[in-house]
Amino acid sequence: MSYRLVIVEDDLDQQQNYADALERRGFETQCFSNVHDAIAGIKASKPDLVLLDVVLGDDPDGGFTICRRLLDQGDDLPIIFLTDRSDEIDQVFGLRLGAWDYQTKPISLSLLAERITSLLRIHKARTQSSASPSSRENTTENAPSQTTTQTLDGPLSIDEQKSFVAWHGKTVALTLTEFRILYAIRESGAGGIGYQELSESTMQRHVTNGTITSHIKNIRKKMNAVAGEFNHIHNKPGFGYRWEAP
Repeated sequence: MSYRLVIVEDDLDQQQNYADALERRGFETQCFSNVHDAIAGIKASKPDLVLLDVVLGDDPDGGFTICRRLLDQGDDLPIIFLTDRSDEIDQVFGLRLGAWDYQTKPISLSLLAERITSLLRIHKARTQSSASPSSRENTTENAPSQTTTQTLDGPLSIDEQKSFVAWHGKTVALTLTEFRILYAIRESGAGGIGYQELSESTMQRHVTNGTITSHIKNIRKKMNAVAGEFNHIHNKPGFGYRWEAP
């Protein structure tokens, strides 16, 4: 299966470099350099993943605008920011919008291709999990079948292999980073996990305590939105976070 990628980048040389590198790895690519064309093109082509720069021409926040517009439509679309904007406030904002990843330039094209492949694999697995009747049955409080990789913690169902989470039987659309943080905190139990370990669990660069806190706020918001009464991640001041079982 050939995945379709959209690349939104206003530097035409970089745009072509990304496209060439990803096409050599078997992806189909479509490129845009401004907000208007990108939104129209993404709507028409329905890609599997979008790679976004933040600054697009004279628009310093063009990528953020595209991300917000796409996710406001309810699309569960993997979005990766790839940008020169490396300040923590930009990274936090991009992740709060719902991007799956935020990478700063320069980046190895081989590493970029691997990150894209990994996110697409996870997105496919999560989509299949939420769509199959057997998976929906396994997100309830019934015991999982022998073939499931999901584990249950009261009303929480979590599958590390597929990066899949359900709360009270309803799928929660966490980003990959949010999933990794939730999984790490749950695995730590009542003893808790420190900020440094949480930062390492995200597998991203330059993750600060403030970024971790923003991710956790997003996790709580999304969990509460699907079923309410999610109050199982607790701060340990000066240390990190701990899990309180439902």
